[in-house]
Amino acid sequence: MVEINPWIIAGISGIAATISFALYRGYVGIRMRQVRRRAGPAHHLRKGDVPTGTGIVIVLLLVVAGILAMAYLGEDPESRIGIYVCWAAALVGMLGFVDDRAKVLRGSDGLKARFKLPVMIIVGLLFLYWTNTYFADLVTEYQMLSDTLPWPVENYAKWWLFYPVGLFVWLGALNGANFTDGLDGLLSCTTLVVLGGAFYALLDGSEPLALPAAVGFGTLVAFLAFNWKPALIYMGDSGSLTVGALVAGLFIAKGWWLFLGLCAIVWVLEVASVMLQVAVFRTTGRRLFLMTPIHHHFELAGWGERTTVVVFTLLQVLGCVTAFVWLRQGTTWGLAGTALLLLVFAILLALYHKRVATHATPE
Repeated sequence: MVEINPWIIAGISGIAATISFALYRGYVGIRMRQVRRRAGPAHHLRKGDVPTGTGIVIVLLLVVAGILAMAYLGEDPESRIGIYVCWAAALVGMLGFVDDRAKVLRGSDGLKARFKLPVMIIVGLLFLYWTNTYFADLVTEYQMLSDTLPWPVENYAKWWLFYPVGLFVWLGALNGANFTDGLDGLLSCTTLVVLGGAFYALLDGSEPLALPAAVGFGTLVAFLAFNWKPALIYMGDSGSLTVGALVAGLFIAKGWWLFLGLCAIVWVLEVASVMLQVAVFRTTGRRLFLMTPIHHHFELAGWGERTTVVVFTLLQVLGCVTAFVWLRQGTTWGLAGTALLLLVFAILLALYHKRVATHATPE
């Protein structure tokens, strides 16, 4: 396996992304102004129109990274999986940019879910097929070794289990990232935590997955410089779908699917809050939270944007630490860490649940 330095790749990606975001804001942003959404807290209207769709920069960098990797590392079979992650994330990111453009042209309405979901499913199944063939070659290559392979690798041939579980993880990450993209810096901060943990716990210079993780990390650091409150640019669906696919691709390809829910605990809570809100409202006619996704509940309860982003980022860090405990210390300590994580969130929710939106003082 060819050695690459992930931090050099991240640095190059960060510099390229910084220049690209600045150029996008100056020359493309005038035609991609974010239409003020009717959904969301009313005080968000004060932000005005901000250029959106800058996630296309992440898409382009992933495409270039995949092409260069194919040209220079293509003869190494183990390098393929990193290229697959780059291209799968880029494909759904292109779908997101079409959606962003549609929102700008048509107002607040973008592509209908009945158009977006089939594309996300097709790309997900295509990526799972690529991953499945990679796992098959991996098993053949290392079948004489005594090392225990991760669960999906051992069961790659059980298509009736591999594809449904993999598609669930894929779509869950895409929707989780999309719901989390609602406050300045929130999605980029929570994603950087996961990718930073990937560098430490999952990847090294000989890992094929170092390439997409490094590109994503460097690009998001550059994006955060533009997106921290007050945001100068938004990533839009082109960015949220890309980073969701990037994180899902890394965990699926590495074979640690079951730990994604912990490492991306904030994303899980965002999706769960929306589902609970809808279910409770349809059943009782009352709202469980002030507003969903859940970051808006805490924002309206008095935290404001910056505090919500910081606390949710720390919660994501705790989720990654819990996943690391599962991996290194086993089930007993893993369960204890998971219980502590959920207890922390439950305490936060209990402390702020009774606040009234009209009494809140957002930043």
